[in-house]
Amino acid sequence: MNANKVRQKRLALIVDLDETVCTEFDVPVETAVAVLRRVDEKKVDVHYVTARTGVFREGTERFLEAHRLPGRTNVHYCPDTLDSWEHKRRKHKTLSQELAVIASIGDSEEEEEAAAAVGMCFVKVDAYRPAEAWLVLEGWISEAGGFEAVGVVRGLDPGSQT
Repeated sequence: MNANKVRQKRLALIVDLDETVCTEFDVPVETAVAVLRRVDEKKVDVHYVTARTGVFREGTERFLEAHRLPGRTNVHYCPDTLDSWEHKRRKHKTLSQELAVIASIGDSEEEEEAAAAVGMCFVKVDAYRPAEAWLVLEGWISEAGGFEAVGVVRGLDPGSQT
């Protein structure tokens, strides 16, 4: 195979929902929302791998839409036939094979072990200080070139002083 024809994998993030992006199913973690909104969807796919089952699909979609979060079509719900540990392990494995995952972020051992099983970077969210984890991830996303330019986001000319 010609090396020039090898397709590069898209960048991606794997994100847990509960106690990572939101609490009590629909209360946003503000730092998480702020970081995720800055992600350049032309460069980075955001995948939400959650223990939530399809029963929670409507509320989950409403939350993601209301907070204008990227990756709304990439929510991986836990099938009724699997426990959440196995679901997260399988999804981390599949996504790591298909995408260049910058990191996984979550609050539980489930996500941490799933990421470790495939050699993926992981950021653990502390329920009492969630902003710290999101600031670490923000740095990694920035290093990977995964944020939109400020001028593009604000609709300004990057050379402008306003």
